[in-house]
Amino acid sequence: MKIEGNRPSLDSEQLKRADAAKLQDAAKANKTTDRIAADKADRVDVSDGAKQVQGLVADAVKSAQALPDIRPEAVARGRARLESGELGADAGKLADALINDLLK
Repeated sequence: MKIEGNRPSLDSEQLKRADAAKLQDAAKANKTTDRIAADKADRVDVSDGAKQVQGLVADAVKSAQALPDIRPEAVARGRARLESGELGADAGKLADALINDLLK
């Protein structure tokens, strides 16, 4: 019969895993408790100026959403310029005009 004293038994390995699992569960419970305590202690105060800006932004978003996706008059102007040759002849000029329009 051969006896190996430096080899852990199956039971000791199971105990180590069980202890590790208990430690992880305790750590998770502590994190949850800390998070709940932090949630109760945290507070945010918004200034009147920030509230006013928020209202202005909300109004701007509503106004932008109210605009039609396609503006027929702009399409008609572009079509007329394209057909007359005024638009599309100089790609650099077109790019500059688009960029300038976006920067307005």
